[in-house]
Amino acid sequence: MSSKNISNIYDLAYTYLGYSSLSRSPDIDKLIDESIKELDKIAQFNYIYQDFDYYLDFIKNNQVYLDFLNGSTHYYLVLMTLGKRVDDRVKYYSITDMKKMVVFDAVCGAYLEELSDNFENENFDELRTYRFCPGYQGTKTADLQDIFKILKPERIGVNILESNLMVPLKTMCGIIGFGKKMKKSCGKCDIKDKCEFRKRGMTCY
Repeated sequence: MSSKNISNIYDLAYTYLGYSSLSRSPDIDKLIDESIKELDKIAQFNYIYQDFDYYLDFIKNNQVYLDFLNGSTHYYLVLMTLGKRVDDRVKYYSITDMKKMVVFDAVCGAYLEELSDNFENENFDELRTYRFCPGYQGTKTADLQDIFKILKPERIGVNILESNLMVPLKTMCGIIGFGKKMKKSCGKCDIKDKCEFRKRGMTCY
């Protein structure tokens, strides 16, 4: 794993916290820095993925997925997680230090994004889309159930509840198309007109 881009983690953590660049504070900076150092010690980044050159049923049954993958030569189902110890630490801070918990939780999300991006950059072809996760743009989180049946991430300690919540919570799961380049944008997002990030001149990515 290559070194993490600390600047990216700071920026994304502030985005998750709802701060603009003008409202950053030394106190929050300190908590973010402490959280990153803590995650360096306790996070157990793990992943699982599988390649497909045909459309699975849950993809065939939703035009949004088909549009996303249109032009791709093949695609991967991917899942990344920070592991159970990170969830346990979030729960601990929710009892002992609520302010630290809020910041730590935001940093966890940013940390997972950064490690996942690093992993993809090191292991996958450059000509690819971004991770498209069930729940985006008119898709259903229930599609995660289909992905779990295929990937079987229980073998790396990740489970899914009937509510479609993944456990550990600091886990992401999605689809990456290959053979074309596609970056994230707000253009097709279902909630772009109501998005709190856009109202502040920011994005969620």
